[in-house]
Amino acid sequence: MVREWDHAPDVNAPLARPENAAARGEYSGDHVESFTLSDRLMYGPVVLAFFPGVYSGLCTEELCTIRDWYDDLADLDAQVFGVSADTPWSQLAFIDEYDLTFPLVSGFNNDVIDEYGVRSEGGLLEGIANRSLFVIDEEGSVTYRWDAEPGELPDLDEVRSAIEAAR
Repeated sequence: MVREWDHAPDVNAPLARPENAAARGEYSGDHVESFTLSDRLMYGPVVLAFFPGVYSGLCTEELCTIRDWYDDLADLDAQVFGVSADTPWSQLAFIDEYDLTFPLVSGFNNDVIDEYGVRSEGGLLEGIANRSLFVIDEEGSVTYRWDAEPGELPDLDEVRSAIEAAR
């Protein structure tokens, strides 16, 4: 499990970007890009917002809340990425349907969810990501970690403060 002040695992996974979401119904491998954390850290702090899955009620609310909040982060030069076990194609459809302005990282068929220690174990939804959020500074250190209680969304003012501290 990754804790605050641990070095963040340098993961590589498929990336669904808003710019590629408009081709709904016709997605191919050409619409999926690659995400490598160390490459993104060169541009400033990174927020990884793990969530159970696209098209579920609370996840939709969370991602739309982050979408609405994302513009407020522009002055912080922070990069925000949602992360779920969904395929990148279902993530692209979700981005298109809900007009998300930030990309989603696919934990499908790779270790990104395991690397951060947030994979749900047991029960009907075994294998999905638990709702968690990490702020990672430019040096690759986790400066903030938040884990949800059932039905809970992150406190975005707290996340903003964590991003400011990571700069």
